[in-house]
Amino acid sequence: APDTGVMPALPARGPWFRQHPRLAAAVTVTTFVVVTVLRVVVDHADDGAGLLYAFPVALAAMAFGQAVGTAASVGAGGLLWAWALGHPETSFGLVGWGTRVLPMLLLGVLVGAAADAADAASRARTAVAVADARRRDAAEVNDAILQRLAVAKWRLEAGADREAAALLDEAIGEAQALVSSLLAADPLEDRLRVRTPG
Repeated sequence: APDTGVMPALPARGPWFRQHPRLAAAVTVTTFVVVTVLRVVVDHADDGAGLLYAFPVALAAMAFGQAVGTAASVGAGGLLWAWALGHPETSFGLVGWGTRVLPMLLLGVLVGAAADAADAASRARTAVAVADARRRDAAEVNDAILQRLAVAKWRLEAGADREAAALLDEAIGEAQALVSSLLAADPLEDRLRVRTPG
C-alpha cells in the first residue's frame, strides 16, 4: 500500500465505564442495592421490579466482559431466589422463573461476549497502529541519519575529509533533534489518536 504520510488514528478511549472501572463497579453495586431495596419495598410477585436487575447486569457485562457479566446475572438470579425464599406463598412456576432469570443470564453472557470481542478488536487495532508508527520512526531515522553516515563514510574513503565531517555534523544534529522530539512527545498511543497531516 502506498505511504500516504497519514498516521492511523486509534479509536477513542471508550465509554465512561471503560475509562473508569472503579466508578462502573460502584454504579453496578449501587444499582443492585437500589433494585433489591425496591424489590423488598414493592412486595408483590406480579410487579416487574426484579426485571430492573437487567440494568446492573448489562453495565457489568459492558464494563468488565463476559465473565463478570455472567457472574452478575447469576447474582441477580440469586437475589430473586432469596426474595422468593422469604415469600413461600409466592410461586413463579417454571415459566415464571424462566422469564425472569433466563433473559438476564443471556444478557450477561451475550453482552459480555460482545464487549470482550470489541476490546480484543481495539487492542489489535492499537497494535497495528503502534507497529506502523514504529516503522515510520525507523524510516525517519534511516532517512535523516543513516544515509548521511553512509555518504560520510564514502567521502572519507575518497579522501574528502571536510565533506565527510560536515555530513557527520549534520547527522549528529539530526539525531539530537530526532531524539529530543521523541522524548518530548506525548505517549505514542495518545499521539496516534489524532491523525496528523502528511
